[in-house]
Amino acid sequence: MFKKYFIHFLFLNNLLFAQALDSRYHTLPEIEALLDSLDQIEAYDNIYHLETIGYSTHENLPIKAVKISDNAYIKEDEGKILFLGQCHAEEVLGVEAVIELIKYLLDPPAADAQHVNILRQNLEIWIVPTYNPEGLNVVHAGLDVSYRKNKHDFSSAGPYPNGIFDYNPAIGNDIDGVDFNRNYDFNWIFGDGFMELDPSNYAAHYDYYKGPEPWSESEVQAIRDLGLDNDFLFSIAWHSSRSGSLSEKVFTSWNWENSKFPPDIDIMKNIGDNLAAKIVKEDGVGNYLSRYGTSRRGKAHAWFYKATGCFQYLIECGTANLQPDSALIEDTIDRLMPAQLYLLDRAIGYNEDAAQITGIVRDETGNILEDVDVIVEENDSGVLSPRKTDEFGRFRRILVPGTYTLHFRKFGYEETVIQATANNSVIYETEVLMTSKEMSDISFNLNGSWVVRYSNDVFLGEQTTNQILQLPEGFWTLSVLQSEDGAFDFMPWIRTINVSTNMEINPTFPDASPTILEITDSSWWADVSGDWIFNEETLNTNSGFLYANNDSLSEIWTLESSWLDVSGSNRIVLEINHQYELEWDYDSIEVSIVNINGKIASKIWKDQDWEELHTEFVWVNDTSGFDSVKVQLTFGRDQTVAYRGWLVESMRLFFGYEEEVSIQTGGGFNPIHLGSASTAYPNPSTGMVAIDLENWREPVNITVYNLLGQEVYRERLMDLSSQRQTWRFDLLNQRGSPVSSGVYFIRISGNKKEFIRKCVFLKP
Repeated sequence: MFKKYFIHFLFLNNLLFAQALDSRYHTLPEIEALLDSLDQIEAYDNIYHLETIGYSTHENLPIKAVKISDNAYIKEDEGKILFLGQCHAEEVLGVEAVIELIKYLLDPPAADAQHVNILRQNLEIWIVPTYNPEGLNVVHAGLDVSYRKNKHDFSSAGPYPNGIFDYNPAIGNDIDGVDFNRNYDFNWIFGDGFMELDPSNYAAHYDYYKGPEPWSESEVQAIRDLGLDNDFLFSIAWHSSRSGSLSEKVFTSWNWENSKFPPDIDIMKNIGDNLAAKIVKEDGVGNYLSRYGTSRRGKAHAWFYKATGCFQYLIECGTANLQPDSALIEDTIDRLMPAQLYLLDRAIGYNEDAAQITGIVRDETGNILEDVDVIVEENDSGVLSPRKTDEFGRFRRILVPGTYTLHFRKFGYEETVIQATANNSVIYETEVLMTSKEMSDISFNLNGSWVVRYSNDVFLGEQTTNQILQLPEGFWTLSVLQSEDGAFDFMPWIRTINVSTNMEINPTFPDASPTILEITDSSWWADVSGDWIFNEETLNTNSGFLYANNDSLSEIWTLESSWLDVSGSNRIVLEINHQYELEWDYDSIEVSIVNINGKIASKIWKDQDWEELHTEFVWVNDTSGFDSVKVQLTFGRDQTVAYRGWLVESMRLFFGYEEEVSIQTGGGFNPIHLGSASTAYPNPSTGMVAIDLENWREPVNITVYNLLGQEVYRERLMDLSSQRQTWRFDLLNQRGSPVSSGVYFIRISGNKKEFIRKCVFLKP
């Protein structure tokens, strides 16, 4: 036994010695000592700030970040850039690249001093040498120089700790640890599961584990929080390719299945091309290659763009020789530096293209407005999280030269729309003014536990009724739901009202027990088109992990019920409990209530909400009453990129008769009679679009305009009753042919009131 362990010890000792890194590489203690020593130099007091942004998951090691700027200890209204030196433990070249950048920005050569001073005056430059301190220690200790992950403790029996550091000195088969570049929450679901085998010939088994859940690793949380707090314009995340297949490339987000790109891809790829052109290859022949990132696996550079708007570039530096000797280290650092400086210069347009639109948003009193949604109409997509103004009221957008339409939206303010031109000569700077709306107090005369949801075309929210709801003037849809342990057991009260003064609302709830729809029984549906999956407890769009894409763009799956008797009712509410995950903007689900004339109410989803089942409502009120209706579900997909689809647990149909609701002003109890126009539905539309008109006693002019302001259609409605009627418009048959796909505005105007409704038409 002693001989066996002695031989094993000699083997490991020789292996550790053989795996020792060149002493030129900075160990974790050396990195911390260097950063701390720079923090003690008096000459750097105003331009160097050292901060601990988080701690590692397993060993609680600090994660250090450096900010270099004039007034470095103060957050200022300046563009911000982020450099991440090391994510994966074995990929140590990036650490040296960013450490050299720190030294250069603090003490540049005399010939570069003016340039660096301009950068420090106009930017906040954040540098994180490593956010994998645990893995860095493993590599420098020689335990495993091919180690990739952190040291999150797992066991081979399952993803729970066993108190042992489970690693393999050879490539792959390291049970412990999570791959940080699979742990971001954007497309996290597609990353590798626990102890998943690598299907490639390279066979780096277990090395790409995405973690037990998104953001499970505190190291990744630290980078996330830094990104969310700083609105970075640009970032470089340094990596190295151990197989060599990705070496010496600059990756831009994203190109999925050779067909799907993000809205800013033209300018992102242009800058990626320029970055690649700045780095000479190790052999001295040519430059790095610029490529699209193609994977969907919870990666940082895709998350940074989707969630924050930052253009982050994943650069695979060096070759398959991940940890070269000191001479090649210095050579690599020298060749990488021009790309880092280029990105800094591009942010402020210093001797580089400057195309950028920026500005500060203020209210009518001159106060800056934070958290204003800023939408560049030409570069917008449902995949993007809202781009908002920062604490200085500032927004910044890097753009291809051209003229753009920008929308500014904030709850309680009129939407502001401007046009601005980006060009490469100078950064376009503007001041944006937003006008506040009058706010009204909405109170509800209710007993018990209730939830109020409020929404319009742009904003939505929810609160309990023990608070007064404050809403800006305009049309709002209010839903009052009785909540018992999260369940809604009574027919919801739902109305669209014109908020213009303080109101007290006394909702009435008809005695209407819900009808439980047997949606999971395929025989309940009278018309089935498509490969729906009927399980015992749920209705699904797919039996496997992902739904199938379409072979033909014209194919739409539908489910339609038999006629349901709702006679004697003037209100119908369809409740659905579901979760969904669709390809943003391209794939859609729709729930509709249909009568003999077609859809009378519908709701469309084209995004993702898969975390848990949630309850939503499709509703319609008609004072003329209903006889029979159908329930219709549709599922539309294009030909590429799929997600987890649609899961419906249950649907209930409420219907009943309700007397006119009493809405009172804050000064009395006088009912308010509303003349209103609903939002356009369905929206987006592939044909017929409808708007509900209610309580109009005067003639109504309806005019349809395209995005250029050109009139498409005009109609005058006469002899309207005070009850509800629906105006319908066939986008597929105007003057014998369909209108073009795009955005259309519908103006509804009478003698005393006017509404504008927007509709998106997607020609089939």
